[in-house]
Amino acid sequence: MSSRDDILDAATRLFADQGYDGTGVREICAAATANVAAINYHFGGKAALYHEVVKRAYEASRSNPMPSLADHPADAEEALAAWISWYVDRGIDGRDDPARHLLLKEAANPTPELEDVVHSVLHPVYQGLEQIVGSLLPSTVDARTLKIQCLSILGQCLIHRVCREMIDRLPVSPSLGPEDADAISTVVTANSLAALASARHTLSPEMTS
Repeated sequence: MSSRDDILDAATRLFADQGYDGTGVREICAAATANVAAINYHFGGKAALYHEVVKRAYEASRSNPMPSLADHPADAEEALAAWISWYVDRGIDGRDDPARHLLLKEAANPTPELEDVVHSVLHPVYQGLEQIVGSLLPSTVDARTLKIQCLSILGQCLIHRVCREMIDRLPVSPSLGPEDADAISTVVTANSLAALASARHTLSPEMTS
């Protein structure tokens, strides 16, 4: 592993635990057993390093290709099920991954880096879901209804990523883990398809569900 990779790994752990302001350049270099000048050499400074760490964390979180409507052109419901399964799988896996904790910290306490990540990484994910959901609703659907339907689906998936620590502390058995991803995806898919069927009936009563 290169010095650059060592620095990225150490910075990911420290930024996740302590935040951007609470982490110093010397601390990162010590954890990476790198020369104190290495951050400037490889990244140009602490801010640029943080940008690279956040970008890498988001890219790692979607290492598996995102299913799309183009993958299931004849069956939009199947496309939605595949998208939900993909999102739940990446959210419920790797609970102790420092990159995941960093992303949660970034979402709770955004830095300027979040804007770039939202546009370059998160927006394409949302657009993929929006295309699928839009194909399951009448063409006359208004933008607000479409957004609410998409965010409802996204929220059901996100809770297993964003609220992982709270869910694990609920005094309710059994605990849920990666082995439950399929069951969770099945429930989210069923809920989502039922909501979309209801929306179709409301928007265009003559459409069959």
